[in-house]
Amino acid sequence: MTYSGKKVRVVVFLAASVLVAGVPSFAAAPVQAVWSVPAKAVFAAAPVPPSLKAVESDAEDVVDFALARNRGEVAATAASLKAAANGSAAAALARYGVSSAMIAQLKQRSDRVARLARRGSFVRIALAANAVSGLMADLYGHFHDRVPASVLALDYLDREAQLRSLVREPENVSVAVKQLASTWTPLRPKVIAAGGEKEAEAYDRHVAAMKRLVRRARKNVQAEAVHGLDLVDRLEQVFAR
Repeated sequence: MTYSGKKVRVVVFLAASVLVAGVPSFAAAPVQAVWSVPAKAVFAAAPVPPSLKAVESDAEDVVDFALARNRGEVAATAASLKAAANGSAAAALARYGVSSAMIAQLKQRSDRVARLARRGSFVRIALAANAVSGLMADLYGHFHDRVPASVLALDYLDREAQLRSLVREPENVSVAVKQLASTWTPLRPKVIAAGGEKEAEAYDRHVAAMKRLVRRARKNVQAEAVHGLDLVDRLEQVFAR
């Protein structure tokens, strides 16, 4: 996705292996596939609000800064995330008819990131921020965007697989990979129709690799998940051409 922290993905992967000591288990946060409005076509002509894009960007940046162990950037970006989620983004979502329950989830998850930002473990912060990203496919789905909302779900799920592997939760890694595969299946023909046959083939190979690696060496799963994040950026570019 489009955010300033994207360029540090390779660096933060190298740093991530030092984050896992003494980290407790966390329940998986699967992507929800329930629309918050009776007919999503109602708002099909409305573009994604800039404030929601800012929340998405901040959440992804917090993950990258946390994996890079940059406390100052984590704290500052988490504060920005909380402010946007509770302010302009919440107001915009309410204006376009997004359910109060979904908006409340966005606020709660963003608030948790901010609470953890000052003293929480970096991997816990990354997991909390990625939980915010887990809402984006549903939220973006209320608006018109050239990039299908399910592309955001792939980004979240690849990151979730990486982080769950870091905290040694193989069952939750398996859940993320299964959701990754099921999300990719209906998206694949859309990528090809948009002229992304090569990109689709590359992501096919990635999904197959994740299925093979899910119960094997953790570092291999993590490396393949980071590769998947880069491939998701390429999928996004297919629709942005």
